[in-house]
Amino acid sequence: MNSLISLSYETLVFCCLTGFAAYDIRTRRVPNQALVFFCPAALASLPVHMQGTGASFQASLGFSLAGCAAGFLILLTAALLSRGGAGVGGGDIKLAAATGFIYGPYRMLGILMLAALLSACAVLIILCRRRGRAKPLSLPFVPFIAAGSLFTLIISMT
Repeated sequence: MNSLISLSYETLVFCCLTGFAAYDIRTRRVPNQALVFFCPAALASLPVHMQGTGASFQASLGFSLAGCAAGFLILLTAALLSRGGAGVGGGDIKLAAATGFIYGPYRMLGILMLAALLSACAVLIILCRRRGRAKPLSLPFVPFIAAGSLFTLIISMT
């Protein structure tokens, strides 16, 4: 982390993701209205990254767009490959795109890998506790994205 501004910004983003995660746990939805209000926070990443890295606007925009594409395409692919699109919802996909815009492609890939690993661990624990009962399993994914974001924030501070 290059500055207090970057740390403050990423902490704000994490707080937003935590709010999305709490809502997702409660309702199993990511509201479009909240995503619209999250977009200005995502756009604010451009001057923050430019200040932190000294990169040009074009370079920062390209990096952010690559992160947006990574988050969007990975979760869209997961949704298309899942049975009936039941694995990943549209809100998860849109939030991953906005989060990728903020973090860029490399950190977004790390966040999604951690989210997938953590969600797989949660599924295994739940299945072991059920002991063979064949009830369908549904987990909100945003809390795992928030956890991956927290982990990358902590790593970037070191």
